[in-house]
Order: sequence, then structure tokens, then C-alpha cells
Amino acid sequence: MESLQQSGYTAVLKNRNFLAIWMAQVLSNTALNGSFFLQLILIEEITGSSAQISGVILAFALPAVLLSAVAGLVADRISKKTILVWSNLLRVATGAALALAAAAAEGSKGNEAWFIVAIYILVFLGSAIGQFFAPAEGSMIPLIVRSDNLLPANSLFTLTFTGSQILGMIILAPLGVKTIGIVNSFWVAAVMYLGAAILVALLPRDQTTRARIADGLSAVRRAWNEVAEGWQFAIHHRSILVALLQLALTSTLTMIMADLAPGFAKRVLGFSAEDATYVFWPAGIGMLLASVLVGRYGHRIQREILASLGIVGVAIGLGGLAWAGDGSSAIGKPLLIGHPELLVTTSALVMFFALIIGMMMATVNIPAQTIVQERSNDAVRGRVLATQFTLSNAIGIPPTMFIGSLADVYGIPKITFAVAIIMAFLAAINLVWAIILLRRARLRHAHQPAHSSDSSTTQP
Repeated sequence: MESLQQSGYTAVLKNRNFLAIWMAQVLSNTALNGSFFLQLILIEEITGSSAQISGVILAFALPAVLLSAVAGLVADRISKKTILVWSNLLRVATGAALALAAAAAEGSKGNEAWFIVAIYILVFLGSAIGQFFAPAEGSMIPLIVRSDNLLPANSLFTLTFTGSQILGMIILAPLGVKTIGIVNSFWVAAVMYLGAAILVALLPRDQTTRARIADGLSAVRRAWNEVAEGWQFAIHHRSILVALLQLALTSTLTMIMADLAPGFAKRVLGFSAEDATYVFWPAGIGMLLASVLVGRYGHRIQREILASLGIVGVAIGLGGLAWAGDGSSAIGKPLLIGHPELLVTTSALVMFFALIIGMMMATVNIPAQTIVQERSNDAVRGRVLATQFTLSNAIGIPPTMFIGSLADVYGIPKITFAVAIIMAFLAAINLVWAIILLRRARLRHAHQPAHSSDSSTTQP
């Protein structure tokens, strides 16, 4: 077993089929995240409205709520290779359409309504396509990788999934806007999708499975019952439910940051909209840094306590971000105006607090995700994880619908400060719950030695 673990990464990387789907994932996810950032920047430059950015985020998140269950059924009924190829080809089409729409919008000074509607539709279609791509990709891996190499294979996929977010949204998209322009950046994303389609076309064709009718139930009805069972399991296990809500909270915060970051860079810091990377980049580095630290030392703190402390840290980071960028008397003047003697720029302070927010979000996500995985049994774990994905998007959509409009009316720093207050309130609730849970666990542990001692005397 040890030798298998040592040679796992080498074995999967020598597997040409795995290498093809892995590289396709890197290309498609990098293009997806880069395109999403480009869409936010494009809307900010054309409209200058956080409310319109909220519409883009809503169009991106809504398909996950509406189509995730259907996409899972389709992945079980149609060849995975077919889904992977066509989903990437359709993304080429939507990417090209976005490039053409962006070019038309930049060359037109007329009514912008048609452009905004077109962007919403294209974003929705692109995200809907992605809902079918993800389950087909995940289901294809066990078909091309031996069971003893699944762990390193999934580890590589998880690593590149996070890396592609940083590469696409934080590095390549802002760099592309500054060097080749937003229209050409959309064309580059379309070419990356085409490369992913070519790579998955090299995969062997998989065999489809036919749906079987059992107990007089249709396939749709059985699927609905299985989804409902996952929800029921999560609801009846309080620690899992709280962990799912914590994960949904950080997912919602990610949507809010994506909504406000372009406007924060342009209207608060005075940079161009693509310089939202000042907010995104340190947050991404903070998440990676915290992932290493929590993975190494996180076991020393109870998972519920660690996640709750992470929410406290997020609230502090958001409060600092609002203070650094607000120029009104309601919160305080920007750093250089209020304290000109300090050799720290406002943008540097914003980056610092963004780093804190990223670290604290990872401090919430990692223990919460571990709770969900550890305390869900094998028979229901997959459906509980699907519940997490649906719940995160369902909870994230409502605030995304109005947060941009509020930011346009009251200003981005004030709304950021309001979010910080809400996070502090939720952090207090989480801490109280975690402390109560810890005390109950200690009481059970205090009584356990007596029981184990009694039982040990009765054993032969």
C-alpha cells in the first residue's frame, strides 16, 4: 500500500487518458473563471453599476439551483465523453458570442439595454452548460483511472480546481485586459475551451447505462426521492447542517465580494475596474496560506470552534476593508486622509484586509467541509455533498439580487461594513453553539471512562 501511495501521482500522470482530462479541466476551468471576471469588468465599465454586476452573478449562480439534479441524471444516461466534448464546444460558441457582444458594446454609444440582456443570457447559458460538464467529468475519472490511483487523481483535480480559479480570475483575466483588451481576452477564453474539447475528444468512449424501473417508480421519481433523502439526513444531523450553512455563508460572501470588487477598485480606490485584482489576489493567496496552516495545525482545535473563529476573522477583515475605503464620517476617513503621517497606502491596507478575509474564509471552509465528509456515511455522502452545492447557491442568490443596488445607493464601503456587522452577529451565534457543543462532548467524555471500566470488567 505504501508503494502504491508513493507511485500514485506518477502512475496517474503517465495515464494518457487521465492526462487529457486533467489538462482539459485546467483549460476549461481557467477559461470559465477568467471569463466570469471579464464579464464583471465589462458590466462595470459599461454601466458603472453594482446592481448590474449583481445580475451577472445571479445569472451565473441560478443554473446550479435549477439544473444540478437534472445534470446528474443526464450524466448517468448519456456517454460522459459526449457530454464533455459538446459542453466545451458549446462554451466555445458562448465565448465567441461574448467577444462579439463586447466588441459591439465598446463601439456603440447608444442604448445599453440590449447589451445587458445579451450578457445575462450568455452568462446563464455558459453556466448551464457547466452544470452538465462537472458531473460528467467527475464520473469519467473512475472509468479511466484504476481504483488504487483514485486518491492521487482526485487530489490533483482538487489542486488544479483551486489553482485555475486563481490563475483565471486573479492573474490571466486582469493581465489580458491590460495587455490585449477585454474583447481579445474573450477570444482567448474561447480558444481555451476549444483546446479542452480537443483533449476530451481523445478519451475512449464510455458505455452508457440504461435506467431501470424499480418498485413502479420512474427514474425521475427515484432520483427525487434520493435527493430528498440527502436533505433529510443533513437536517437530522445538526453538526452537518450547521457545517453546510457555514459553507453556504462563505459561498455567499464570495458572490458578494465578486459583486463589489470591480466597483471597489474603480469607485473607491480610483483604479480601473480590472484592478479588482487588488481585492481578489490577496484573498486567493490568503486561502492558499490558510489551507496549509489549517491542514498542518488545525487538528489541535475542535472543528466547530475553528470554523466559528474563522467567521469572527471574516467579520474583522470586512470591517477593516470598509474602514480603509470609506471617506465619510459614518465609519472613518481613508487611512492617508485620517493619518497622513503613516507610510501605508489605502490600497496596501485594502490588500492586507483582503488577505485576512481569504485566510479566514479558508479557516471556515476546511473544518466545515471535513465535518460534512466525516459525519456523513458512505451511503448518503454524495447526496449530502450535492445538497451543499445546491444550498450554497440558493442562499447566495437572494443577497446577490439586492446587494449591488444597495451599494449604488449607499456606497460600497458602507454596504461592506453592514455585511461585516451581519457576519459578526452570525459569528457570535456560531461561537455560542460551538462552545455548548464542546461542553456537552466533555460531559460525555467525563462519564465514558466509568462506563468503559465497568464494561471492561465484564469482558472475558
